[in-house]
Amino acid sequence: MLHELFLLLSGHPSPLLTAKGLPASFPLVSASERALLETLATLGHLHISLRAACTAITTTHPSTIARAVAGGIETHHLHAFRARILTVEASVLARTPGVVGGYDIVSLAKVLSGFEGWERTLRYLSALTGAMQSGLSGAALIDRLRTDIYTGYPTLAAVSTHLLRIAELAWLREVSTWVLYGRLPSGGDFGIAEVQGAAVQNPGGDEEVGVLRDYALVPARLPALVAPATAGSLLFIGRALSMIRLRGGAGPETALLPLHLAHLQALASPLSPQKFASAIAAIRLSLSRHTLQTLLPAEKILEAVHVLRDFFLLGRGEFALALITQAAARRARPGSDVMLKEGEVSAILTRTWGALANLQGEDAQDERLDTARDLLYLTPSTTKGSSARGFKDLLLGVPVSLHFHLSWPLELFLQPADIDDYAALFAYLIAVRKAQTRLQSLWRGRRDLPGAQDRARDARERRIWATASAAVFFLDTLVGYWQGEVIDGAFAVLVDIVAPGTHADGGGDTDVDDDTADDIWLHAAAAAAADTTTTAAAAPPRAQQDPESLMRAHHSYLRTIRRNLFAGDIVFAPLLRQLLTTVDQLATGIEALKRARLLGSDGDGGDDGEARVGKRCMEVRGSVVDADGSWESGFVAGAVVGEICGRIMELWCLGVYYFYHIMGCFVDC
Repeated sequence: MLHELFLLLSGHPSPLLTAKGLPASFPLVSASERALLETLATLGHLHISLRAACTAITTTHPSTIARAVAGGIETHHLHAFRARILTVEASVLARTPGVVGGYDIVSLAKVLSGFEGWERTLRYLSALTGAMQSGLSGAALIDRLRTDIYTGYPTLAAVSTHLLRIAELAWLREVSTWVLYGRLPSGGDFGIAEVQGAAVQNPGGDEEVGVLRDYALVPARLPALVAPATAGSLLFIGRALSMIRLRGGAGPETALLPLHLAHLQALASPLSPQKFASAIAAIRLSLSRHTLQTLLPAEKILEAVHVLRDFFLLGRGEFALALITQAAARRARPGSDVMLKEGEVSAILTRTWGALANLQGEDAQDERLDTARDLLYLTPSTTKGSSARGFKDLLLGVPVSLHFHLSWPLELFLQPADIDDYAALFAYLIAVRKAQTRLQSLWRGRRDLPGAQDRARDARERRIWATASAAVFFLDTLVGYWQGEVIDGAFAVLVDIVAPGTHADGGGDTDVDDDTADDIWLHAAAAAAADTTTTAAAAPPRAQQDPESLMRAHHSYLRTIRRNLFAGDIVFAPLLRQLLTTVDQLATGIEALKRARLLGSDGDGGDDGEARVGKRCMEVRGSVVDADGSWESGFVAGAVVGEICGRIMELWCLGVYYFYHIMGCFVDC
């Protein structure tokens, strides 16, 4: 019986001591002996199941961390259990007093006491391997072990600590592969995954040579000890190294490898989140200081953000006006089946560059405009579905997108998602600017119409023009606030971070006109600004920040602009689109009214046409004023006005004064 028992404990199946226990018909066994034998048999069966589970995990589990932990269980803890079996068996063979009594009777209670604590350990290991076989990821396994080390049992705490050391060491090997060489570790359990990026082109031509590798965080695969900021640093470091290697740059991993490896080797298990974050930050700063700031100086970043500000966010008003003018000639009617070809769309931007060049003259040199001409291109949007189109179809009647050619080394600072955000903001802003420009042109031409002295006709059209006037005032106020307060303010903060001491506007005219020469408040403000400038000039210059910090500042800049432009507001943005569409219909009606009046002045039966067009204008005006109960007293119904203005006043404290006046204008209409 003892021989069968020790074979079972060693991991060999026994036909006698099965998982159900000793057969009830087995003779000459008392109840207490049966209970002791079943307890010892349980240890043997746990040993067998653990060996099978560890073998399955080490050969089939996709996680490197889980395979390492299973290997640690097999080679360390089960090996220790087998060593304990040999020790107990040796004490029996040596007839150790207390274990073997008179007449060579072996005490099963003494044999069981030799395995004290092992049942708890084997059950814990069995539960752990069962969780791994159920699909527990490497990151979740680390989180579980970091919790298990605080158990109240010293033996289990020691087991958990040892397995946690194995798991964290395996995870640090994966991290080192990424942050030292820019290569993803084997397996699909790492917290960073490869995604398809932009097309790679030859530096000297347009021939496409491949697709750029891009990477994204997978938060579910990262242990809880990795803070979001640290995860962003991990992504940035490996992504930068991968791009440098892909672009054929000098191997930074060979020059900086000993220094960066030392930071990782200094970490001890259990990992401290603070120490791990400090090590990653040190690697990031070292890589930025020795490599990235040389490849991507602040001047290149500053030039890129200025181009994005001037042309995507319409910092150059002449660009917006020229593009709107060129687009008006090729515009398709919204909702029609007309599709503009890619060449026709790109030709619109080409003519826009020509118009801007004519405005500047032949001798004028504008490096930023030349840079934008090389980097920007307009293409039909390939986004499917009406909900994703946003405002992209309001410029030409079909969805189009303004793109930025992302080239090396700007890929270290800008990502394709950033360019998509800029394209969405451009479509949003250019749609509002187009409606504003079109209404302004109509309003300026009102007094030039023949027959303007006809008071009866003016009385009939007063409400139409009052609505147009309110719309112009609303759009003027909106655009002025967006450009002057939201975008300029955020851009000034970004420029100060990218290039400390550089003004966002690049300097301005310092002359003072006659009307402000005697303004003591203006002089006091100028003196205060001069003192601030003198103090800032006297302060020591700040060092350039690393590219990842600049990237984070740029992402914050985009989030701020998007939030304060209400571009992502689920109530304001759809209503603004509805307003712009209705304003476009109103402008079309007013243009038709002007043409009908011209026909009427020629005596060619134009009065009937003018009456029909005037009636249509009133219908469109009615849709502006009260469309399906949602637009009332000018544009927005009372309930919707309160909801929109509530959102606007919550996010837009500086615009309260303007919107109260706008509301008053709408009611007067």
